[in-house]
Amino acid sequence: MNALDTTRDPEDIRELRTELEQIIADGLEVWQRQDEARNVRFNIWEGQSPDGRKHAAAMGTDPLPFEGASDARIPAVDSIIGDKVALAKQAIFRAQVQATPVEPNDAPKAASVTALLRWLRDCEMRAELETEVELSAQHFFGNDPALAVVEVNWRQDITLVRRQLSFDELGVLYVTGESNPDNIAPDDPRLEPAMLADFQDLALNPLRDREFIAWLTRAYPGVTPAAVKSAVRTLRKEGSAELPVPVVRQNRPGVQTLNYMEDIFFPVGTADLQRARSIHRREWISEVELRERVVTQRWSQSWVDTLLDKGRGQSIGDQTGRPVLDDISLSRPGGAVNETDHLYEIWWSYERRADELGVPGIYLSIWNISATEECAKCELHDDPGGGYPFYCRPRERLGRQLTDSRGLTRPLATHQQEIKTQRDARANYTQLVASPPRKTLMQRGAFELILGPNAQIPVQRMDDFELVQMPPFMNASVEMEATTRREFDEYAGRQTSEQEPNRIAMLQQAGVDSFFGLWREVMSAVLRQARRFYTPEELARVTGPGGESLALKPEDIYGEWDVMIEIDTRDLNMEFAMKKMKAFGDLRSLDPAGILDLGPLVEWAAYSLDPVLGRRAIKPQTNVTQKEISDEKNNLAQMAVGVEPEMPEQGINAQLRLQTMQQHIGQSPKLAQLYQGDELFRALVENRQKYLMQQVTQEQNKQIGRLGTAPLQGPGAAPA
Repeated sequence: MNALDTTRDPEDIRELRTELEQIIADGLEVWQRQDEARNVRFNIWEGQSPDGRKHAAAMGTDPLPFEGASDARIPAVDSIIGDKVALAKQAIFRAQVQATPVEPNDAPKAASVTALLRWLRDCEMRAELETEVELSAQHFFGNDPALAVVEVNWRQDITLVRRQLSFDELGVLYVTGESNPDNIAPDDPRLEPAMLADFQDLALNPLRDREFIAWLTRAYPGVTPAAVKSAVRTLRKEGSAELPVPVVRQNRPGVQTLNYMEDIFFPVGTADLQRARSIHRREWISEVELRERVVTQRWSQSWVDTLLDKGRGQSIGDQTGRPVLDDISLSRPGGAVNETDHLYEIWWSYERRADELGVPGIYLSIWNISATEECAKCELHDDPGGGYPFYCRPRERLGRQLTDSRGLTRPLATHQQEIKTQRDARANYTQLVASPPRKTLMQRGAFELILGPNAQIPVQRMDDFELVQMPPFMNASVEMEATTRREFDEYAGRQTSEQEPNRIAMLQQAGVDSFFGLWREVMSAVLRQARRFYTPEELARVTGPGGESLALKPEDIYGEWDVMIEIDTRDLNMEFAMKKMKAFGDLRSLDPAGILDLGPLVEWAAYSLDPVLGRRAIKPQTNVTQKEISDEKNNLAQMAVGVEPEMPEQGINAQLRLQTMQQHIGQSPKLAQLYQGDELFRALVENRQKYLMQQVTQEQNKQIGRLGTAPLQGPGAAPA
């Protein structure tokens, strides 16, 4: 097949299916590891009873050491994973997210890109990220293999809104090609009389019925043909008609965490996801979503019709026999509901191929096993980054393959089992001591000696048998469990009084940094999607109209930034954060050259104290400087009308304000003339100059007190 030809015939779809089935067959070991990890984490084994005791009815055999013995569920591994997930989630949302410019002269725009990133994380995508970040952390620390995979896409869905249409509005749309008449000015040059006359003929001429209906269908995609025909009849009869028009409800970047070998499938031996030969993404969608994709993603209408007729509840898992592939169950006592019976399985197959000239590309085919004559969509995948829309990070690197990464359940499983063994032993001992076996006269016939709480020991005479005395309680069991827990906590990096704090901080930071590596790639991809789909007007609403330096266009946020997500995990400890603030404050006394920039320090301190309040309180440095300049210009305007402005004792950049006032008076002929001719204005200006000079002098005195002198040049020098 020609790689440039993005259409797929039935044979191509069969090849995709064959490759996917091979990946599924090779995934047997992966599923076994996932099942084992799930069983260890959630304490699942055969023969369990709800009361945490061993019962023959549940086990199918006589339990040991006795009926009703302890069968404790120890959530040690689950607790560790929960700690890791909570730390990762808290760190992501408290971390400083910023765009670092590649070139120094891009710094002003970097502030806008940073504002966009924070708006996406904290506002636009917040609810979605809270779910997806937590799921990715669960996969990262709890799954085995320990992999987190995140998909980045552009999320768009529509809703139907009833809109009243008139001949005039439709004529405007016909002439201009717009989709909304409110966007067209009355004097738009495209409103040519000849074209309007052609529309009148199109709408009223019965011989052009098919043409008119076809145009309306193109103008309002997603509206059923029956609704269009009904609207045409009403329009000709009454001059206006109501039409259920699709309106975009959501239009933004989207992320979704995927589970390996359940939502996303790639060859087991893959070392780098972006270099995989193929990736298959599975999703289950409803009938409503399936019909919606015809409008929002231009899926083939005939393919959708075929799938609606044949494909509900059908899965490739029906042929492979792997339950996880065809089972989304809502369990309840006494039964389960398989939700996939009402959904449609969609496969997104991405392949890396080269064309006839050897130019590589990624090709996308959207297909289903029940509609094999064509694809929903087949095309060259157009990703701004030039790769797959999936980003993967393993928890650890033990080898080249991604599946070499282990989850925490594997190394900690035996420790959890040992804790359970000691706990069960002590619980059973307590039962036997509290309810010891008792003697009873032997009856005729055979008997079975069973030891257990309240068990009856048959004897011929009441003094024939002495109760076996229970051995004294052994502290060795308690010590064994304590030793096991120490080893458990040490390996997992849990912060306890017995662990070395610097080692624990190092392990926590390493885990968070690795997790951040995934989300740095994800947020970079989100930026690329924003550049591709957001309009300059939409970006301006986010970054603000703060002058040319903050003007941001889609092309300004592509390929010029390194996305940084940084946090010191120790900063999540308020006591440590306060000590760090004090240390940085003391550092100012060691900074005679003035190289310490306090802006980032203040921003970090505000976020460390309270990230929510910090986001509201901290303003971009460019905005702060502009506000100081604007305030001082306003002060000049007040003095020009005889009003003296306020003189705060702190919290202002006196040097900048003094320069602004002097420059503004020197550059404005009107203010210069007013300064010469108006005594009140001149007195107010001179008095404010004295005030600002005093503020500058006080800052210099602070430095002289530390250094013994003041610099004659550079930062901190006295104004001429």
